[in-house]
Amino acid sequence: MPDNTLRQRDRMIVDFVVRYRLATNAIIGAQILPGRSLNAVAKVTARLCNIGLLKRYMLVPPENYFRAGARAINVLGLPQRSCESLGPQSLPIDYATLIYATKPDAKRRRLTPEEVTEYMPWLPSELSHSPYCVDAKGNLDHLRVDLGGSPQHVARKVAAAAHDRLLVPQIAELSSRSKFQLVVLTTGTEKANAIAKAIGNTDCSDQIRIRLAIVPRLSFLLLRSN
Repeated sequence: MPDNTLRQRDRMIVDFVVRYRLATNAIIGAQILPGRSLNAVAKVTARLCNIGLLKRYMLVPPENYFRAGARAINVLGLPQRSCESLGPQSLPIDYATLIYATKPDAKRRRLTPEEVTEYMPWLPSELSHSPYCVDAKGNLDHLRVDLGGSPQHVARKVAAAAHDRLLVPQIAELSSRSKFQLVVLTTGTEKANAIAKAIGNTDCSDQIRIRLAIVPRLSFLLLRSN
C-alpha cells in the first residue's frame, strides 16, 4: 500500500482487509496483532475507522466486520464499491472464505483477482470470480460456499463447477497431480454429510478432489440474509 504517511501496521491491516474483502476484530487479532486482547484490537480498528482507513458494518450482533475506508480506496485506487457493505450473497461467501483461509496452521491465503490471473493466466474469465486460495506448497483450492440450498442443490452446483473447471486442460493436469481441489464450505457436520451423499449421486467426476469444510457461524449469516 504505497502511502509512506501510514504506519506499517495500519498498512498491513488495510491490505489484509482488501485481500479478503472483509475482516473482523478476532481475525485481525489472530493474523496481525497476536497476543493482543480483543479489546485492544478493537481500539486499533476503531482508530482506523476514525481516520477513514476502515469502515465498520454489522456482521452478527454484536460483532462487526470491516471493509476498506474512503481514504484507503483513494490511496489504493480501488473502486467505490470496495468500501460498501457486502450483499446478502457476498457476505457469507467472503466470510466463509476468510474463516477457511485463516484457520490456525492453515498456511494458505485467498488470492486477489490480480493473483488469480498470475497463478492461472489460462483460466477463462467466467471461472475467475469465485474465491480461490493457495497454500504454502502452491496447491490451489476453488471454494464453493453453501448459501442455504438443499444438499441436492449444493451438489448440483458443485458438480457443475467441477465439470466446468475440468474442461480447462491446465486444471485437469493440476488435479491429476493433487495440486487442485474443490472445497465446499457449509454450516455443520450434518449438512456436510448430506451434501457429500448428494454429490455421490451426481455425475461428478472423480478426476477432481472434493473436500467439505465446516464454518459454523455461516448459519447465522444465512439466517440473517433470509
